[in-house]
Amino acid sequence: MAYIIMNVDTELLYRAPGEYTYKSYASLQGAKAMATRLDKQYGETKQWAVMSCEQYEYYHNPMVETTSLLSGKTVMIRKSEKGGCSDPAMEIFWTK
Repeated sequence: MAYIIMNVDTELLYRAPGEYTYKSYASLQGAKAMATRLDKQYGETKQWAVMSCEQYEYYHNPMVETTSLLSGKTVMIRKSEKGGCSDPAMEIFWTK
């Protein structure tokens, strides 16, 4: 099982400096240690939460409905993909 660190206020996942994708940890202890370091770095606040990838997908990135631009059909995509290039409701999805 993989663990991730999420900012409680923004609901964004932690990315290491210079990285484009979120950082995942193989152990719960490793993720908790990094969350503690981040909390201390940002002034002893409890702004970082540790959770499994499955918990994040279920609670913070659920499936939402969107309407396809070309076909008009309703499709389900992840909340984080809404409005981006993976959203069939956007023109960029259909152009290359």
